[in-house]
Amino acid sequence: MNDMKSKLKGMTLLSLLSLGGCVTMEKAPPVPTLTLAELRNEINLSEQRLQTSMEQQQKQYVQQQHLLVQLNTDVNNMKESVNKVGSKLEHLPPEPPKPMAIPTEKCQAPSQGHTVDGKLLVGEAEWIWVDAANDAFQARVDTGATTSSISAQDITIFERNGKNWVRFFLSHQEMDDKIQIEAPLVRHVRVRQASADDLDRRPVVRLAVRIGDMTEKAEFTLKDRSDMAFPVLLGREFLKDIAVVDVAREYIQPKPKLKDVK
Repeated sequence: MNDMKSKLKGMTLLSLLSLGGCVTMEKAPPVPTLTLAELRNEINLSEQRLQTSMEQQQKQYVQQQHLLVQLNTDVNNMKESVNKVGSKLEHLPPEPPKPMAIPTEKCQAPSQGHTVDGKLLVGEAEWIWVDAANDAFQARVDTGATTSSISAQDITIFERNGKNWVRFFLSHQEMDDKIQIEAPLVRHVRVRQASADDLDRRPVVRLAVRIGDMTEKAEFTLKDRSDMAFPVLLGREFLKDIAVVDVAREYIQPKPKLKDVK
């Protein structure tokens, strides 16, 4: 019995010694000691990180200061604008001003037979006074023709005072007598007939004529128009810059009389 107890005590003591050895083996390893160089390096890194953080904060501070200055300027500008608006509102009349009636100038009405800008208004047919014939004739207004023409028969070219003149007889189917006219020769023109291939050489004279209240010297090509409806044709060269044509009307201008010719 005593031997049994002694054996149990021995086993217990052995177990305790074994447990104590295990506890000693599971302790954490000791922290390695830093050298002086490593410690200085860590301090330098910490200083660099601190310096970088301070520089960033300094930049943010400067930006915030600039922003505050700009905001302050904007606020002052807004105050000035509000003050100006308030000053204008204080000087506004209590009631809006009544609209003033401004009299409109009446446009001067164009004279009889003229446009607003003073040009002569003519229709598709008009009466025209020819000084050399001392009479008025019906004329067709044709904007499709370049030159004007007058009915002429028995055309003769002669010399007077060293210059070429033309003598011809103005005749038409509605005229009882032929009227002799003499005028200086301006030039000759070549005209192609619609019914022929050859060019027709025609003399051109300058005659003083009157239509409405306008007197002009115009060039006329001499051509026998006795088989046509009008003894005189007025073309674009005569009409340009002085007349406006209304093809829907006729005889807008009154028939000239001898007493009307100056």
